[in-house]
Amino acid sequence: MELSEILTPELVLFPLEADSKKDAISQLVDILKQNGNLAESTEAQAAVFRREELMTTGVGKGVALPHGKYAHIEDVLVSFGISKNGINFDAIDGQPVHIFVLLLTPEKYPSKHLKLLSKFSRMLNIAECRQELLAATSATEIINILVQYDQTL
Repeated sequence: MELSEILTPELVLFPLEADSKKDAISQLVDILKQNGNLAESTEAQAAVFRREELMTTGVGKGVALPHGKYAHIEDVLVSFGISKNGINFDAIDGQPVHIFVLLLTPEKYPSKHLKLLSKFSRMLNIAECRQELLAATSATEIINILVQYDQTL
């Protein structure tokens, strides 16, 4: 699955203006609804919050990969956000999070879910990728950076 098929500039919150974990997740889910990808956002947010209660998705190095399984969609949905100030996301390294990738996947596609999580995790583990994303000046530039790194994995 190519990132350019599922992540467009309209699904990038740049800048992400949230001041809490809950607010960041809510905004990342809401952008999916605003762009017609979700019929409603309350249940989808609840799915992500439930997953977050099990263990933080703040994976360290300024990155969070909040995700959840949501039955009322037909395919994987992704939104992306960059917070210039950083947000306390209970990350495993205790550092603020600046880069957010939110994934919603239908329960019928567990392998897609794992493949996308793995793809974003590998990509965002590359220091240069994170640096380029944080230096980006537009949603389109962010998408281009992600697609470029996706092609090298």
